[in-house]
Amino acid sequence: MSLKRSIKEFGAYLGDKESLLDKNHPRIAEMIILHWGYKEIYQYINKLLIVDKDRDRQGFPVEVLQEIYKLQEIHEKLFPGLKTLLNG
Repeated sequence: MSLKRSIKEFGAYLGDKESLLDKNHPRIAEMIILHWGYKEIYQYINKLLIVDKDRDRQGFPVEVLQEIYKLQEIHEKLFPGLKTLLNG
């Protein structure tokens, strides 16, 4: 199942465009779907966005980062309070 089809708000955001996460990073898309609706999604997204010195990663293209940030924004709107549960 794709992010675009699983999360209707994300599908609406993309419109006719294809999700780059679905297309180029299917394992990440799968993990986001798995964590969707749970506070653990914030830890997972932070892990994606923070570059550890010990890990050799190229980072994501800007368009993929925009999708990740949009998904985080949608999640915060749909599930208010979960992020504070993580911190509290």
